[in-house]
Amino acid sequence: MSVQLRFVHTADLHLDSPFHCLHGSGGEIGALLREATFETFERILSLCRRRQADFLLIAGDVFDAADRSLRAQLRFRDGLAGLAADGIQSFVVHGNHDPLDGWSATLDWPKGVHIFRDTTGPRAVAVRKGGIEVARIHGISYPHRDVRANLALQFRRGGDSFNIGLLHCNVGENTGHEPYAPCSLEELTAAGMDYWALGHVHARAVLSPRAPVVVYPGNPQGRNGMETGPRGCYLVEVDPNHQVRLEFAAVEAVRWEQAAIDAAAMSSEQELLDGMNQVIRERRDGCGRPMVLRLRLEGRSALHAALQRGQVLEDLLAEARSIGASGAPLVWIERIEDRTLSPLDLALRRQAGDFLGELLRIADAYRTEPSRRADLGAVLSRLYAAPRADRALEPPPESELLDLLDRATARCVDLLEAES
Repeated sequence: MSVQLRFVHTADLHLDSPFHCLHGSGGEIGALLREATFETFERILSLCRRRQADFLLIAGDVFDAADRSLRAQLRFRDGLAGLAADGIQSFVVHGNHDPLDGWSATLDWPKGVHIFRDTTGPRAVAVRKGGIEVARIHGISYPHRDVRANLALQFRRGGDSFNIGLLHCNVGENTGHEPYAPCSLEELTAAGMDYWALGHVHARAVLSPRAPVVVYPGNPQGRNGMETGPRGCYLVEVDPNHQVRLEFAAVEAVRWEQAAIDAAAMSSEQELLDGMNQVIRERRDGCGRPMVLRLRLEGRSALHAALQRGQVLEDLLAEARSIGASGAPLVWIERIEDRTLSPLDLALRRQAGDFLGELLRIADAYRTEPSRRADLGAVLSRLYAAPRADRALEPPPESELLDLLDRATARCVDLLEAES
């Protein structure tokens, strides 16, 4: 492929993210996580240099909060200044986490760094090679956090070069994110861009593989146990006919993963420890970088009752962390979730005419009948709509709702059986 243009597209850096879920963990993992977002940013800059990119695109949420730290601002400025010194330009928009009305230090920015600060509409900046315009980048930042207007409608193609829209937005209705700057794929297509460099959604996705190419790179550094697997950015190559080639590059400094351990056939704590040891070794060998791992114990197991006792889970967690810290790279066990069930024959108990049998039949109805699930969601919605809770909690998707139902049912079974 003859390459006319090469650039890197990233978003949602969340520099200096505090990683609240591991607050107080300390030690090596604490130090790794404190620097994780900055190390990931440095890896993106290194990718730009190594692959000789013409420019870097950053589609919003550079910082984790409107009241961004001076440390983060300096690290960001210095990183882009280094790129500019190497002849690589950068283009930045701000999103809902770091809107323009947030606090910003007064810093000197090099000429090669373009931060879109206009709020009346997208601004366009031309990129030239050898005096010829090869790309035109259109971008707009959030003036404040809660942008609900459809910003995509303001974008319009300009000129015959490769047109790029740089936007922090929510495309469609099923992204699992707050609908800031909502728009549709059809509206993005109508704007006449050749490439949409999007941000906001933390799961990477190519919404359209051909003109216009529409891409969410996802956040390059996972920040919790739900943001698992390889995280990174896209290297984009464009040929003289404006055909696009995408290459994903994993750049995260620390990877988050989840692993299930089937305890159904285990009858002793030693077997469980051996199983955890094996999973930790396998994940370490398959990743090659520091990892935060969440373990989930599953299955109808003879160990179920023992796992409910006193400090058993806490002691297992301490041992698992010792195992994970004993090799390199580090594997930090974030938590161990007990999803095991009693070895009770629930199919038989479900047919009984007692209270437990009735409870199991009701739980099955909620699980299988859509109207019953809607009722369950309506009951829980009162919690998520409560004052002060609505900003901190998001209603769970149906898959998580069913998981909560299963866990509640298992807990009821344990309590009722113990009482019997």
